[in-house]
Amino acid sequence: MKNKFTSKLLDILLIRNAKKALGTENLQALQRFNLFRTFSLTAFLISALLSLQILSMYGPTDFIFEVIALLTLVIVTNYFLLERHKNYKNAYLVIVIAALLVLHVVTYYSGGIRNSGMVYMGGFILTTFMLLGNRAGKIITFIIVLNLIYFYIITNLYGAELKNILDTDAEGKNLNLDYLLSFTTGTLLIYSLSNNLESSKNIVISSVMQSKIVLEEQNEELKKLSLVASNTDNAVVITDPQGTVEWVNDGFTRLTGYSFQEIIGNKTTMLHGPMTDKAIAQLILERVQARQSYSGELQKMRKDGQAFWVQLTITPIFDEQQLISKFIMVESDITERKMAEEKIAEYYRYLEKANKELDKFAYVVSHDLKAPLRAIANLSTWIEEDMGAQFTAETSEHFKILKGRVVRMEGLINGILDYSRADRIKSPNEKVDVAELLKETIDLATLESNAHFTVPDKLPVLMTERMKLDQVFTNLISNAIKHNDKPQAEITITCEELQDEYLFGIQDNGPGIDPQFHEKVFVIFQTLQARDNFESTGVGLAIVKKIIDETGGKIWIESEMQQFTRFMFKWPKVSNTEFKPFQFSVQDKGTETQSKAISVA
Repeated sequence: MKNKFTSKLLDILLIRNAKKALGTENLQALQRFNLFRTFSLTAFLISALLSLQILSMYGPTDFIFEVIALLTLVIVTNYFLLERHKNYKNAYLVIVIAALLVLHVVTYYSGGIRNSGMVYMGGFILTTFMLLGNRAGKIITFIIVLNLIYFYIITNLYGAELKNILDTDAEGKNLNLDYLLSFTTGTLLIYSLSNNLESSKNIVISSVMQSKIVLEEQNEELKKLSLVASNTDNAVVITDPQGTVEWVNDGFTRLTGYSFQEIIGNKTTMLHGPMTDKAIAQLILERVQARQSYSGELQKMRKDGQAFWVQLTITPIFDEQQLISKFIMVESDITERKMAEEKIAEYYRYLEKANKELDKFAYVVSHDLKAPLRAIANLSTWIEEDMGAQFTAETSEHFKILKGRVVRMEGLINGILDYSRADRIKSPNEKVDVAELLKETIDLATLESNAHFTVPDKLPVLMTERMKLDQVFTNLISNAIKHNDKPQAEITITCEELQDEYLFGIQDNGPGIDPQFHEKVFVIFQTLQARDNFESTGVGLAIVKKIIDETGGKIWIESEMQQFTRFMFKWPKVSNTEFKPFQFSVQDKGTETQSKAISVA
């Protein structure tokens, strides 16, 4: 409770709220306030001492005592009322006038012009200049001069009528006391004012030094920024709110060919050329007018007329009133990248054309090449029916071989088509339950065989292309059954989880594959047995390898002759083969930039 009372008392005496209202930014106002406080307290002390002196000499009923006491009350009241009305100029004026009136009244009983209190005049003049400025200081100085002349005159004319403490005491005690009070309080006044000025000066010097340190730090940062802005390969442009160039860095002159003097005062639109996209230029203008930043690509023209592409970023800079004061533009040369994009676009257009031609070829193969094969098969059947018993056993065997070759040829044609489409046919990624997929594949594979399968209890759910994974399992399982030489085909499927993929294995108890053929079996049309002994197109494993390679996986063989063959392959947990059209921008001659999506299927 005591601490709160003490703090409140200090707030009242020091007028802390008034000081807070002035803030620390306005140093001149803060100086004046500190001087006002010092002068008011000193004036109050001097007035109070004078009141006591007069009271001791003339008593409480003396007119001069009443006036001095009233002026002392005015000084105190003016000091504390400043906290309420916050009118600093009026408070400063009141304290100066009140102090002058105190001195003026006291002079009447202190011997007129001989009053030792005239020593206060210098402090009053100094205070007025500091509190109220030059004009008020000159006026107060003029009033003080008039006051001195006035008392000089009345002292000479009416000196006998003026109260003079010098005449009240023959022993000179009152005179000594008067000089003691006057010079002591005068010295106190000059000291307090001088000390206040020195303290105020320290405030200013401290503020200036602090500002100097801040400016030095900012200058260092500006030097670094200037070094970066000047030496960066990017073009940096600063414009006014209307887009007029105020500053560019060396990177701009290197990029555009325009010198600093040539671009200053011009609009950046002077770099726009016939190939500049008008729609993008209009979008930039709309963004700027809407006080928004912009980032995008734009084609411009160098001074020599050569076109170039930039990655452009425009950022508005706002002032304290949230009005745009500047725009900062940063441009990066992306000409080489755009040229590469155009080449890629041209390449994809070529691929699209090639794919269409390949599709046409597939159509021809499917229809035009298969048609003669069907005709040969039909003719051979008709000949057999027409000749009947006239065929010898050898001739019948030849016709059997002929029809087998026709079937093989059709199988090879289908194999070529399947192989060519293996990496071009795309389908969206979907959740694939491997257990469910294998069940369907095994059910189909065991319709014409008595193979026995061992499948793990837990199999993953993948985000991948179902059709391609189905092709891999179908071909490998079919291969394990078809080439098995045992009475009962035993096929074991394994699955092991790795970091980003799964390792699958399909093992059979067949004759095995010699290590020298482990790579050969994945080559299209390559078979380990003569086709006359075992009919096979040699395409299935080639398709499997092509699909796995395209997904980013890997396939290999582990085998022991007459024991087992195990096909191992890795499949990613999340397939990266989901088809997304390639996006690119092409600048057509005389037209605007267009975005095209080309599907390469």
